[in-house]
Formats: sequence, structure tokens, C-alpha cells
Amino acid sequence: MVNDGEIVIVGGGVIGSSIAYHLASRAVRVVVVDVAEPATPPSASWASAGGVRQQGRDSREWPLAREAARRWPTLAAELGAEIEFRQGGHLHVAEHEEDARALEARVAREREAGLDVRIVSAAELRTIAPGITPAARLGAYSASDGQANPPKTTRAFAAAAAARGAVYRTGARSVRMERRGDRIAGMVVDGDRIEGRWIVLAAGAWSPRIAAEVDVDLPIAPRAPQMVLTDAAPPALAPTIGAAKRPLSLKQLPSGEYFIGGGWPSTIEAIGTDRMTCRVRPENVEGSWQVASDVFPPLRARRVARSWCGLEGECIDGVPLIGPVGGVERFYVAAGFSGHGFQLSPAVGHAVADALTGKGDGPLVSLSPARLAGLDPARVRAFKADPVSRPLGTIG
Repeated sequence: MVNDGEIVIVGGGVIGSSIAYHLASRAVRVVVVDVAEPATPPSASWASAGGVRQQGRDSREWPLAREAARRWPTLAAELGAEIEFRQGGHLHVAEHEEDARALEARVAREREAGLDVRIVSAAELRTIAPGITPAARLGAYSASDGQANPPKTTRAFAAAAAARGAVYRTGARSVRMERRGDRIAGMVVDGDRIEGRWIVLAAGAWSPRIAAEVDVDLPIAPRAPQMVLTDAAPPALAPTIGAAKRPLSLKQLPSGEYFIGGGWPSTIEAIGTDRMTCRVRPENVEGSWQVASDVFPPLRARRVARSWCGLEGECIDGVPLIGPVGGVERFYVAAGFSGHGFQLSPAVGHAVADALTGKGDGPLVSLSPARLAGLDPARVRAFKADPVSRPLGTIG
């Protein structure tokens, strides 16, 4: 069976499925190929902490973050599915004077860029998050931020894309690109050849391996942040919580459990030559628990119910690669989201659909792979070889 499409997307996660949805909504013929179903372990779309935050980002992401923040409150209605979006806000706290000054400067830049964020005093942040550490002296608060369910959001994008005509070739045994000279000729899925005007690589942590098969060296490495879930408790925390110089992403789910992320790494394990998985590190579960309970002491009354890990693609400069791959025709990449692509996903899908249908790539220009074209290959090799034994930063 062959399903040629005008656009072929490699990867059915939240980014790939958002792109598919936005293209299919414009009556573009789309085929999505993947070895797994949308949002299955150990993908980032399955494992993500589900934070929806616009603050604390690289300035190159601001246009997408603004657009995504506007979309999230109505996204469930748009997709016709429950995604458990809750607009409880995001609070980032500073516990030391030097961190408070840096936070004020950061918020000033973000406000000037049009992001919904403001400084809150020690007294006000305790009304926003009662129980926060007494050491918190200042906060940055985004009332329009919050949280959503990553697997449900991913599957909602995929279902909405399919309802509009996108074809999903998932659960494949093998997926590989086919290159002829200086262009990508198509995809080969379980022996079937699929052609498209563009091949969009949106396969998260698996993107660099797939690209390497056609001699493209993406400066992206697989990382494996782990998550911790507590037992359920009565509602006590509305916003998601981060903290200056602490690897923390904390939220209370609508079902009552506390969800702790923050980029604490697990161990990546290879199975054969073409599969990856990850294994939780008990010492990092303990470390993330300690940080979370220091920042939000009521957590000490809870217990760890379970922990898990997922695979994420990290770009060498911590900012995603979105755009055509230089020197290779018909090859477009949307990967390397470095642990914070979930909030951006509605805006990324819209912007990539614009770019691929000739409507311009304004918000994507500074995210183009061309920005890293002159990197020293030795630096890229060292980055990919780094085992990342330290926390990666806030993974939301």
C-alpha cells in the first residue's frame, strides 16, 4: 500500500501531529509515518510534564510562545477533545537577592516583548501559592499559563488531523528516508515507498539518527528526563511552579497528584541499533523530590507513587531547529525542542503550515537550522557524547 502525500511528516508526536492538523485543515494532502502510535512510551509526548508556560524562554521563541498562549484556552474546543487544559498560571520564584534582581530584569524584557508576565511580591506570591517556601522573596507570574495532558493533547491533534484527511502510517516496523543526490526522494515504510513535495522530520529524540541515515548531521542529542508522581491530595496548588537555579517543574494535577519534573536525567539505553529506551535513576528521583519539597514544603506529607522517564531531543543551543535543511532539497526539520516544545506546539503547527504552503516563515526565521550551519563538527560530537549526568534545566 502506498499513500503519497504532498507533505510527509516523520513523527506523530505533539509537534508532528500539530503540523499535520494545521496542514490538513488547509486541504493539504498529508501522510504521517512513525514506528509507534501517537504519544506512546518512551516518547516525550507521552512522558512530558505538560507545563504550558510562556515565560523563561529564549527570545527567539517569543513569537511562537505568544501565539501559543493565545491558542491554548480554546484548543480543546477547536480539536473537539478533552486535553485537560487548566489555566492556573505559572509562578517562578526567587529565593536569593541576586536571583530576584535577575528575575526582575528578565520579566522586564518579556513584558516589553508582549508576554503575559509580571513581578509579584513575597506577600502576593503566597496568595497565589499558599505553602510556598518562606525563603521565596519575589516571583514572576503568568496568569494565562497552566498545564495540559500531553498524551491527550497529542492524540487530539492526531485525531483532528485524520478527521481532516491526514493519513497516519503508524506502528510500522521500519521507517527510513531515501536520498538521491542533493534531495530527499521519499520515505520507505515497511518496504512501501512514499513520496512528498516536502519530507518533514519531527521525530524528537530519534530525529538525529534518522537524519544521519541520509548523511545529515543534526546538532541534536537524545536526552531522557524523568518524572515523579505522588499520591493524590486535596487541591492546594493552582499554578505550576519553577524556581531560580533549581531544576524544578511542579504542578498539582486535576486528579490531586503532584507531578514533579525539572529535567533530572535518567539513563538512556540502546536496544539493538535502532531503538532507544531509558531507565530511571533512583538517586535523581530522590534529588528531584528534595528540591520540590524544599520549594513547596506541603509536599513532604505526600509519598512517591511512581516515576518514569521519556526521550527528548535537545538542540546544542537549547532552541529548536525549525526550517529547511541546507544543501538537501525537500528536507524540512522541526525537532530539538529541548524539553519545552509542548506549550509551543499549537503555534509551531500553524507556523510550519504557513511556511510549507508559501505564506511566509516570519516567526521561524531565527529558529532556522541555518543558524548552526558553521558549527565546529568536533563541538557537535562532544555535545552528542555528553552523558548528561546533571539536571538539564526546567523541563515543562
